[in-house]
Amino acid sequence: MDYDFIVIGSGHNGLTTAAYLAKAGQKVLILERNDWFGGGVVTKEILAPGFKFDLHSSLHVNIQANPLILNDELGLKSKFGLNYLYPDAVYSTIFDDQTSLITYKDVDRTCASIARISPRDAEAYRRFAAMSMKIVPLVTQSLFVPAPPQGQFFALLDQSVEGQEIFRALQMSKLEICREWFESDKLIIHLLKFAAETLTAPEEKGTGFILYTMPGMVHTYPIGIPVGGSGALVDALIRCLKSYGAELRDQASVEKVLVEGGRAVGVRLAAGETIRARNGVVGQIHPWLLESMIDGLDAGVASRAKRVQTGAFSIMPQHIALNEPPKYRAGENAGRVILANYAPSTLERFLRVFDNYRFGDMWAPGSTDTILASHMQCQFDPTQVPAGKAAITVYGFGPFDLRNGGAAAWDERQQEIADWLLERYRHYASNITNENIIGRRFDTPLEVSRHSSMFQRGDVSGAGEYLHQIGGHRPTPELSKLKVPGVERLYLTGTAINVSSVSGAGRATAIKVCEDLRIDFDKLTR
Repeated sequence: MDYDFIVIGSGHNGLTTAAYLAKAGQKVLILERNDWFGGGVVTKEILAPGFKFDLHSSLHVNIQANPLILNDELGLKSKFGLNYLYPDAVYSTIFDDQTSLITYKDVDRTCASIARISPRDAEAYRRFAAMSMKIVPLVTQSLFVPAPPQGQFFALLDQSVEGQEIFRALQMSKLEICREWFESDKLIIHLLKFAAETLTAPEEKGTGFILYTMPGMVHTYPIGIPVGGSGALVDALIRCLKSYGAELRDQASVEKVLVEGGRAVGVRLAAGETIRARNGVVGQIHPWLLESMIDGLDAGVASRAKRVQTGAFSIMPQHIALNEPPKYRAGENAGRVILANYAPSTLERFLRVFDNYRFGDMWAPGSTDTILASHMQCQFDPTQVPAGKAAITVYGFGPFDLRNGGAAAWDERQQEIADWLLERYRHYASNITNENIIGRRFDTPLEVSRHSSMFQRGDVSGAGEYLHQIGGHRPTPELSKLKVPGVERLYLTGTAINVSSVSGAGRATAIKVCEDLRIDFDKLTR
């Protein structure tokens, strides 16, 4: 059977693109290599019945600013069952001296938390957040549509003092910006740890924009928790797709994009089957893999795609099913947040942890310093666990290549490092005993990379969020056009191509396809 479009992979960005095309009347087929759908946005019962875990992405941040959700363009909320909760306490940092800081949706409450540590920094944060909230509209209006050329964007910034300040921040490190604004180690750590979710280190140049825009996003578009788990977004997209006649196939690994006369006309599966597409192919393909999947790809395009950088370190989640929720030594409020962070109490010790990762180590000799984070959405959404129980994911960062043995050594050291990280978490919660733990599973950076071909080197963002890989340069200037040069009607989407994290930025790819097919995209959104 022929289709109008074939979508390679079922990550949420690909499903988003597919849903807009299906709504436009295109006959769409989604092919997924795994036996489940969703890419990094997946919720499963992996340890015991009734305990739901978000295996990778859990924080739905950028997508809250997307018209897909803001205006419910596909009816995911009104028709297809997607429901978000928006807790007021967004993220905390619990320090190893059992003090804490909490960022709330509300700026005043956030400043009150900061004032307990530094009244001066509380007022500085108020000014910083106000500045950031003014910038956010400029940022969000370009996230979910095809990006303009980066040079054009920089030229626009250079026309005003305010724009020049943004341009300056784009080129700086997150740490440099923090030091300009704040004096307290703990507030700086609090901000840097949350910003490290992008898998970029505090001192790396060209990452300052992350910190510059972060408060504005948090206080303007609060993080959402999907009822039922992160995978509820994918479930809603699939219901939407099926309502418009789209088809989904699992265990269908795409080996090649078929190109005839310079145009994408279908795909060949690893099992040998070929499937044709009349109007085009949408690929969730990591830049590093383009050459292997497209015969005859321009050598320059291929080489530039291969030099795309992943993040500075990798992520490693440990999923834990508990008989009772954690009891935090820092107090209940510090743990009742969407994302809890755990860190050393001084900036020097915090920064030295990133040095460990840089050299292939999980810890320094004689030190137990590390940084952790956790999400336990069942405290807001009790449908995710049996009554009275808890499901928490505690994750750390680490190098993809270990000092001795490289990435392959993760399979040998998996249990050792899982146990070490669990001991670090026990420092913050008094009841994480063997008796309380029903089951746990630890995914190393190597295991994360096996989950999805988009997660190269354990980077769930696909490509590092650096100045040279954002906006009109993400992941490269030519691929930021969301099409593969030299191959007509081959489109790209996915976290390494569009905006990273749970963003629904496949909307931008849908706009690009609609432009080529002369479909009025605005009509699809009404």
